[in-house]
Amino acid sequence: MLLSVAYRSQAALEALAADLAHQSLPPALWLVVDNAPESAPLQADELQVGDVFRLDVLRAKEGEGFGAGCNRGFDHLAKLGWRGWVWLLNPDTALPRGDELATLASALATLPAQAVAGTAVREANGALEPSGGWMDPGLDFRRRKLTESSLIEALASGGSARYLSVDWLSGCSLALRPQAHTPPARFDPAFPLYYEDMDLCLRLAGQGAPVLWLPDPAVIHQRGEGSHTPSERRLRLSTVSYLRFLRRHRPRWVLGLRLARLWLKALLRLPLQPRQSAAVFAATAEALTTPKERP
Repeated sequence: MLLSVAYRSQAALEALAADLAHQSLPPALWLVVDNAPESAPLQADELQVGDVFRLDVLRAKEGEGFGAGCNRGFDHLAKLGWRGWVWLLNPDTALPRGDELATLASALATLPAQAVAGTAVREANGALEPSGGWMDPGLDFRRRKLTESSLIEALASGGSARYLSVDWLSGCSLALRPQAHTPPARFDPAFPLYYEDMDLCLRLAGQGAPVLWLPDPAVIHQRGEGSHTPSERRLRLSTVSYLRFLRRHRPRWVLGLRLARLWLKALLRLPLQPRQSAAVFAATAEALTTPKERP
């Protein structure tokens, strides 16, 4: 089962649809959640390639975030009675080899039902994107990310050639069985932009779920034109997510130092970029006056 959350992604989805139609094992269902149903509604007819796979398009709320869109998709699949694996795949990805779904299905069949699995993500030039990594206790808690060199080192130190155990995975290409968890796995809506995938991995790992990165299959990240969200709003939402992540998952001293640096930068650019600085101050108030634990 494949799930993509889209925001003004018609062209990217059409290219992905063509790749899905040429897979040796096409998806039984491709569920697309449309997060721009008012400003740029998806043309579903342009995404259906013959009868190779079933396509469902869910109309979401305008501007709904990635995590909320995924949750909407999970709820829809639960109503359909689906209890198996769901592969979250960004619209701006490509599956050029033709056997990516079959390779992933074979790998998932060997993993525990509670596992969270991410695949390799590569740029168009073949370079490996940091689609997973490990958490460190210090201030630079995300410094250890998956790179070609870290992959070689991990395998040389006894890591499995089939997968690596990591602390977090990117939501760009992520597979899990939501109904295999109690309660069913969901992204936390407290993270409106970014960090929702890291939070999910850390929460599920805390319940005993293995978090695994698969070197094969690899998807290609096309790097589209980006979000149309105004920069001040993006900055506010991403700062809210960032601070809430620090509150929940990092020591207080890390939150304090990171917050001090964030405010210092905002104060320094206040004369030249007052709107951006105001967005940071507003995000701080919003993030620090809400419960840090997931409801």
